[in-house]
Amino acid sequence: MPKPAFIVRPSGLYVRFRVPKDLQPSLGCGSLVRSLRGRRGDEARLVAAAFGMALSRLFDRMRKGDGMVDIKKLLDSARQAAEAGSAYDWTASGVQIGRVHLGDVSVNGRQDTEDFIKAVQAILDNPTNVGTAASLAHVAPVSASTVEPSPMLSDEIQSHLSDLERRRLAPDTITESKHTLRIFLATTGDIPVRDIKAAHARAFLDAVRWWPERATVRPKYRHLSVLEIIEAGKQDNVPVPSTHTLNKHHQRLGAFLNALVRLDLLNKNPLAGLKGEIDTSTELDTGRPFTPQELKAIFDPERFVVWARKSPHRWWGSMLGLYTGARVNELAQIYLDDVREVSGVWGIFLWKNARNQKIKNKSSIRFVPLAKPLLEAGFLDFLADMRACGHPRLFPHLPAGTKKDGTPNGKGYGRQLSRQFGAYTKKLGIEKGTGFHAFRHTFSTALAEAHATSPEIALLTGHAVRGEVPTLDNHYIHIAKPKTLPRRVRTLAKFKPQVELVVYRCGQFIEALNPGSFHP
Repeated sequence: MPKPAFIVRPSGLYVRFRVPKDLQPSLGCGSLVRSLRGRRGDEARLVAAAFGMALSRLFDRMRKGDGMVDIKKLLDSARQAAEAGSAYDWTASGVQIGRVHLGDVSVNGRQDTEDFIKAVQAILDNPTNVGTAASLAHVAPVSASTVEPSPMLSDEIQSHLSDLERRRLAPDTITESKHTLRIFLATTGDIPVRDIKAAHARAFLDAVRWWPERATVRPKYRHLSVLEIIEAGKQDNVPVPSTHTLNKHHQRLGAFLNALVRLDLLNKNPLAGLKGEIDTSTELDTGRPFTPQELKAIFDPERFVVWARKSPHRWWGSMLGLYTGARVNELAQIYLDDVREVSGVWGIFLWKNARNQKIKNKSSIRFVPLAKPLLEAGFLDFLADMRACGHPRLFPHLPAGTKKDGTPNGKGYGRQLSRQFGAYTKKLGIEKGTGFHAFRHTFSTALAEAHATSPEIALLTGHAVRGEVPTLDNHYIHIAKPKTLPRRVRTLAKFKPQVELVVYRCGQFIEALNPGSFHP
């Protein structure tokens, strides 16, 4: 029996059979190709086997020279089958075109029928072709590319997440990708990845609009399936997720689909034909600096001392946040050895130099000088106290964060400080969402108002310095560029926050520096 070889074309899956050498002169071709009409896996293999059996009988009858067939009747019969739309499978015996004996011909599906009609009609319409079957080869040209069964979506999602882990991406990045792809799998179904279409991408984008905030941990939703959560979100008419959230879903799905394309598992990324991410160029920034009144309230001596007197990270974490503009995790993970004097200037190295330290990117590695108000408030005295206690980190009460199995969860040391500071500012009447990161906005904006250039600010904040600094300009300078709004700049350049830091007393945290309360 002829051995089938599967080939793939834009129109679908086909099977190819080699014509025996002794019959090639009669048929005028070296192989025959038939469409499998969308069949996959075991079903495709069974149909291919049936074709093989039919061809085996055909080749046997050709060698014996058995039988003839009325071509006109064959075409009429084939057309009737095609036009009826129901009898798609048919077989004819003793087929001969001119001097070519085809024996038994078995056709499967409407497309096969139409192709066969066109081929035979072309031979009849062109007498010079009678005696050969060359036209048949032109109707179904042989492709050299073979195809393997397409993997399922669920399997490729798992492989993609494993690839992210092998690249040692941040655990948060992997968790967020897992969340996005979990929704995509639920809305798409576990289909072969080659079958992913634009409609599936649209369904996913429509679904994430109805995903409730923190749905996986809220009692109302956490026990529901993905589709049930989406339906519940519609019933509750939940608010539209932020533009940032929607764009992140778009990016993570796009990264997965692009990976499938690179692995030759998907012809093209269906997201490419859809509208891109939501344009945020005309939107207001997602964060803001603290107002002068809010800074006064935060560092009000009476309030601040009550809140921070027992926690070194509350006391100095907040002050460092104001005068360095550093990210909360950059400050929370500082080791004592990261605080050094360089060329007579005391400062902090923000880098990844020890276990569990994290840095956002290469440009984030920097040395930030300590501002004079920090030194006057006693920061070096606090440093001496911490070195005397024997723990290597500046803020030993902050945990790195772990999963249930004890391994790091990737949240970093800053999560607890961020939450505690957020609870503190909430009591001061500062709205939700304006937390520790607002120090970074405050720092960048104040420097811009003082006519510092973007590259100069970036050297302190750790933003990329490549000609322009788009992230800094777009997200951290909130008033305007001085050259474009001279009137506002002249006004705001006079702004100086009236903040008086509480002075540290040597040994004031002696009771808190109990090794039993420290984290690694």
